[in-house]
Amino acid sequence: MAWGIPDNLGFTPKQVLPYLGGHIVVGVDGELQKIDPEGNLVGQQKRPFPTPIKNAAIIDNMLIATWLDQELLLARMAAIDLNNEFEEGVMRGDLRIRKTIDKSIHPAGNTWSHVLDAEPLSLTANANSFTFVLWRKGIYNLSVDAIENWRAPEPSWKKLAKIPRAMETVGTTCDDHCYEVWSKGGGLIRFDIKTGKTIESKIIPLDGYLEGVFKHDEHYLLQLNNSTIAVYEAGEVKLTAKLSGPINHAEWSDSDQGWHIAGWRELAFISAKSMSRTQLSEIAVHIDSNSGIYLCNDGTWDIIDAQEEE
Repeated sequence: MAWGIPDNLGFTPKQVLPYLGGHIVVGVDGELQKIDPEGNLVGQQKRPFPTPIKNAAIIDNMLIATWLDQELLLARMAAIDLNNEFEEGVMRGDLRIRKTIDKSIHPAGNTWSHVLDAEPLSLTANANSFTFVLWRKGIYNLSVDAIENWRAPEPSWKKLAKIPRAMETVGTTCDDHCYEVWSKGGGLIRFDIKTGKTIESKIIPLDGYLEGVFKHDEHYLLQLNNSTIAVYEAGEVKLTAKLSGPINHAEWSDSDQGWHIAGWRELAFISAKSMSRTQLSEIAVHIDSNSGIYLCNDGTWDIIDAQEEE
């Protein structure tokens, strides 16, 4: 991200995704906003569907996302071509009167869209396909054109079966070779990304339960309960630390050999050897250590302070 400080957003951001034309900001209420490589906002924010976006990933110039309305018990999965302008969708009230599948409303401007019959728990992608988990249904790997490549049963681990919610999916990761599913109880299953065959299944011993996973190559950052984080490398926990709250975004830095973290009213850095923190007045949503800027939940961007508290 080679840019200056972008203009403030007119909505509360949830996630920032890189793509060929710059970046896409996803809002907590389903807003979408393009930002060009220089940091300029492109066009107006739009809500293609009147519910929050649960998960989102980008393959080439195609946004793959899931939308979920827990009150209305409805979910969608759709692809939107980022070469086109975002389109505004219908009002939420329209969803209440269109409940049959044949009359279902879909995200505006989609290339393809499907009604989901279960809650989407996670979605991640590599350059060739995307994989998602549906609650009590299983795992599905599809091409960018929504052609199914393989599916697998819902993840399970015998040793976690009697522990409440221990087999609940809390995170997934994906690269060109492997797809991983992580559970709240520390369960980990690795699949061959091309065939869907199980490569490995094990349970990671953790001091607490798992809430999220970030991965870069063989480097992992695990988010545990009670605002604890752990650096996990070479099959073992190298360092644990306490934050002030949950992680919203983390990125690995090859030059610093550690993780830069956007967290609850703080920025942090952690490696296998050390940790440092910077307190903020707002909640950080995204951090870009290369450009030296971060995004807060009030929609404003700021420069990372060079001074960090140990």
